[in-house]
Amino acid sequence: MILSMTGFGRGEAERNGNKATVELVSVNGRYLESQFRLPRGLNGLEPHLKSILCESFSRGKISCSVGWESGPQVVGQVVLNEQIVSMYQEVLRQIQVKVDLPGEITISDFMALPDVITYVPAEPDAEIVREIAEEALRKAIEALKQMRRAEGEKLRADLRERLNFVVGAVDKIQAQADGLVDYYRKKLQARAAELFGENGYDPQRLAEEVAYLAERSDITEECVRLRIHTESFSEAMAAEEAVGRRLNFLMQEMNREANTIGSKAGSVEISSIVVTIKEELEKIREQIQNIE
Repeated sequence: MILSMTGFGRGEAERNGNKATVELVSVNGRYLESQFRLPRGLNGLEPHLKSILCESFSRGKISCSVGWESGPQVVGQVVLNEQIVSMYQEVLRQIQVKVDLPGEITISDFMALPDVITYVPAEPDAEIVREIAEEALRKAIEALKQMRRAEGEKLRADLRERLNFVVGAVDKIQAQADGLVDYYRKKLQARAAELFGENGYDPQRLAEEVAYLAERSDITEECVRLRIHTESFSEAMAAEEAVGRRLNFLMQEMNREANTIGSKAGSVEISSIVVTIKEELEKIREQIQNIE
């Protein structure tokens, strides 16, 4: 199965007013990498959430953003900062003495000062937070997988078309290769006649040279291997597991065979076909960089 490494997934989970929201953004990556953004106080969840991602994906750079909203039943505390109150009290008395102000220091004087009273939000139950966050993450993972599958189908169709082009090009090369012996014979005869005249060369020696060139430029084995690799490529695209690395390996093998064909065959026509094959293989290489 072809799965793209790019995509987006969002999941939400809610229980008793507590709500977790998870957003996943995935891009290309040689290995699986994850980056988390968690609310303050929830950083301890990262190892658990990361393990779930590792179970679900094998490649790609995934950014995970987690949001949390506590329910109304989770109420914090209003806390009096006694140390700051004492410090304010001492400073206010010093001011009274210094400027000779009459009267008493009242509670109103303190309430107008910052940080005398602070609100400390309550910490939600860690187990409940873990369960809700995990539920939201799994929903986001499923949404991301759906998008990656949809993108993968588009990639598969494009790769199939390009692979068919390569197979057709190999057919053309083999058709051209069947006439290589006559091509070399005519080429050498013309060259020999130009240098030595029509009857100035040994036909037997010419035949030996033609046979040598034909053997040296035989590309049958390379064409067979190139066909085998294209078949393996097609089979891999239908596999259930992640196949990005295997496709990349097969693409390299196909490119190697194409290079060998181009270097061995002295025909201009075959060289031209090899160029078109290599162009398609380069496009395939670019596409499979996005496959998990």
